[in-house]
Amino acid sequence: MRMKIDYFDNLIEFDYEYINVIEIENKNYFYRFVQDVNLLLNNLCDEIHFFENINELNMSDKISVYVDYFNFNFDNKKNLISKYIVDNISDLEKSNLLKYYNKFYNYYLKVLNNIEIPLNIDEDINIDNIIKNMKSIIKIKQTLLDNLLLLIDVEKILKNNKIIFFINLKQYLSNNELIELYKYSIYNQIHICLIDSQSYKRKLKYEKKLNIDEDLEEFMI
Repeated sequence: MRMKIDYFDNLIEFDYEYINVIEIENKNYFYRFVQDVNLLLNNLCDEIHFFENINELNMSDKISVYVDYFNFNFDNKKNLISKYIVDNISDLEKSNLLKYYNKFYNYYLKVLNNIEIPLNIDEDINIDNIIKNMKSIIKIKQTLLDNLLLLIDVEKILKNNKIIFFINLKQYLSNNELIELYKYSIYNQIHICLIDSQSYKRKLKYEKKLNIDEDLEEFMI
């Protein structure tokens, strides 16, 4: 898969053997690119294109962008998580959940009947609704690296995104932590792309770098 940015000279090739890193020293250019990546989430960007061979791909619902590493929020995956649970619990477990939920439902109806206002429950009792009502959430880890590895695990299981973009992630991880993240992403065949607002001179293992300097000169390393 290739990513073509209309105002870049170089194409970005996605492969499972390395990690793409784009370092942009020109601040306006960095802002423009990150803004376009965010617009791409809502299919509002006309300057970033993805291709598989000669076929152009619509990636608007196949990417995610992470900027805030202090508030990992998996809420946008709630529906996918509910579906995954429904698809991966046994028929016996589904039957038991329905049985216990029906008991709760019937008891709650009795409680409502004791209230002066005429009330009823507007709900279709089925396993999908039960799972959604439980609002299962992903447990956040203590360290940034652990949360990033968790994110890779979630993406692998849910198969939701084709590319995860990390903005200025290198400011928060050591080189050894970055290499561990790279290895884990490659092993699990999850495409990640780091976009940074400064140039880190050293090229780490597994990296394929595009450096864009202050004068917009591009260097593929």
